[in-house]
Amino acid sequence: MNVLDGADALPLLPGARAQIRRIAADLEGGLHCLWLLPDALVASGQGDELYRAVLRTSPDRLDLPGAAAPAPGPAPEPGSSLGPGPTGAADGSAVDGAATGPHPADLPVLEGYDDGFDIGWQPVVPRPRTPAPRGEDPADLVARLAKELSVAPGEVLARLTDPSAHWRPVIGVRAWQEPPPRAAPGRAPERGQDVARLVRSLTAAVKEAGLPLDRRPRLLVLARLSDLPAALPDESELDLGAAAVHWWWGTVGRLDAATVVAEAADDRVARPRPGGALRERIRRAVREEIIAEVSGPDLALARHLASHWDGSDRTLDRCLRDGLDPDLGRIAAACRSAAGEAVAGHKPGSALRDAWSRGAVQAWEGRLRHHPAGWYADDSGHRPDELTALVGHAQQRVLLPWIEEVRRRLARLAPAWASRPLAQLVETYVQRPPAGHRAHPERAFEAVEVGPMLTAHLRGDLALPPEEAELLRELVTARNVLSHRGVLYDARLHTLCDAIAAADRRWLRL
Repeated sequence: MNVLDGADALPLLPGARAQIRRIAADLEGGLHCLWLLPDALVASGQGDELYRAVLRTSPDRLDLPGAAAPAPGPAPEPGSSLGPGPTGAADGSAVDGAATGPHPADLPVLEGYDDGFDIGWQPVVPRPRTPAPRGEDPADLVARLAKELSVAPGEVLARLTDPSAHWRPVIGVRAWQEPPPRAAPGRAPERGQDVARLVRSLTAAVKEAGLPLDRRPRLLVLARLSDLPAALPDESELDLGAAAVHWWWGTVGRLDAATVVAEAADDRVARPRPGGALRERIRRAVREEIIAEVSGPDLALARHLASHWDGSDRTLDRCLRDGLDPDLGRIAAACRSAAGEAVAGHKPGSALRDAWSRGAVQAWEGRLRHHPAGWYADDSGHRPDELTALVGHAQQRVLLPWIEEVRRRLARLAPAWASRPLAQLVETYVQRPPAGHRAHPERAFEAVEVGPMLTAHLRGDLALPPEEAELLRELVTARNVLSHRGVLYDARLHTLCDAIAAADRRWLRL
């Protein structure tokens, strides 16, 4: 299995790792952190992996189980070390890493305890976890936190903000695990009220206790927008000294997509034919760049194309359609008017948040990108103009550097075929010849572009051999197409790659 297969791959990618580091730095600085994720990341299980990856960065942590999560293990035997250490996750896995239990000085001493050895010291014996009081809902967030802390629900804030305590945990909460709210008389229920209440009350208690930044308990809340009261994210951002809000917005970039594509493509790349290594290398680079550009921040779509698309332009449209969700297309099409605008800030605007939650829009390389599914919302059957434009952009990034490399090597060989003094060719065909070009015309001629070089050949000033003249024609054609935002379709692309590979073999023999 490739290292990027499965739900646990996302935290390993550069963009996610960078955001995890930023959140870990905020937590270490004493701030509560709220990380908002699109719905699809939670549905796929990747939200749980991101949660664990962040929580593991803190040596003192408490993984608060969801309301429906089973107990993390059998009841401990008397005298065992029990405390709010790593607990079972919703899927039964554990947050591994360093021990995260309370400091020994925070554990209670049982009065009158006698172990039979009178050696002048009092043993430290933990008290059992306090069961939920009668009438207390065990699904309540604070009640579950109290159970983990072995205190009554009314003592949670005092326990966490006790100035004499040594254990200052990061308390992890996955808001999507919280139960749906109960309907209150005369008021519509709002999801996430328990999470919001805990954030607000702990923030107020920390301020009242006057705890410095390095002595504060902190909350790490991962959530979808639908898991929280609508006002909580913006409200939390206003309290700069207490909380930091992070969005999955612009997190994934071109490097992430390229990494996913390269990993997914490894198993399907065939060994090149003899003499075709360079040709296949260029064609593979073009294919992978097109997939990364077309998929953008949708890494699942990038994996689909990397596994199913053969690299041919004639099959790209159909393969892309097969990997799209029509429902997502309708959402993406509804906000297409905003697509392409520059992205400012670290979060989607209020008008785009619902579309962002459902994966229809995302920040990508500093600009707003709507999902490719929106191109097909009208079901016209035609190839979208957006697809053609992105394919052209991808080809430019891969092929223009190769065209420039071949042009430079050809310009170095061209003086051997000159029919006129080289200094005259420099003055005629090189734009803005450098000062002193007559003293070193060979060096100055290296700046000639492929278009003027072909003109010099057609006028008889350069008597290029037939294979070099054909190569030059291919370079000029490809450069003109790409420079005018066009696309090199299959036949033209293959011809260009063959010409570059053949020239490389010829020049190696010189």
